[in-house]
Amino acid sequence: MKGYMNKCPHCGSDSAFVPENMECDQALVLWCKSCGNFINQTFTLETIRRWWIRFDEGEEAIIPPINRSNLIKLQQLEQLLNEEAEWMEGIELHIKDFKEYEFSEVELPPVETNE
Repeated sequence: MKGYMNKCPHCGSDSAFVPENMECDQALVLWCKSCGNFINQTFTLETIRRWWIRFDEGEEAIIPPINRSNLIKLQQLEQLLNEEAEWMEGIELHIKDFKEYEFSEVELPPVETNE
């Protein structure tokens, strides 16, 4: 995939995001400096697992983006990768949804530094 995100999908302002690693499941989110809204960069399998629990208990109205059957397959794949890993430890699968992003092949000018 070529390009980069250059607009916030919520407010439409130019990109200015602060990344944060969520404590609950280690998913990566970006917080927009203009509107304060966030963009999920990744969903971990733990994110989806907890989402299904909340959905089943009626605490969440939105159905998770991955069905239970595929979640189990992905968890098994993650486990397999960790069991057979030769040089990596603690492999964790993250899932990314790109549908809300606006991409442009136009490059932004370089950032000036005050050195």
